[in-house]
Amino acid sequence: NFCHNCWNVVQRKFGSSPCEEYFPRNGTVEWHPHSSSCEVCGGTSFRGVKRKKQALNPQISKKLRIAAERAKKIRHLRNTKRVNNKALMKKIAN
Repeated sequence: NFCHNCWNVVQRKFGSSPCEEYFPRNGTVEWHPHSSSCEVCGGTSFRGVKRKKQALNPQISKKLRIAAERAKKIRHLRNTKRVNNKALMKKIAN
């Protein structure tokens, strides 16, 4: 049992020819969603380095706080519009 993300991990490690230990030529491979019980990668797949977002400090300037709040409101509005559009498309389709 191993996850689908392992295919990329194994290809990076062994090049274009996958290792027979994990991907037998004669046997079928059973794919599972990525999990910590994965036999190949042990639950850690190759991920690029991501920058950590800084937690907002309550004592930051008022200007930054207002900008962050506005961004949240805009994001919320966009999400509700998407949901409404999907519902409308379903009504039209039916």
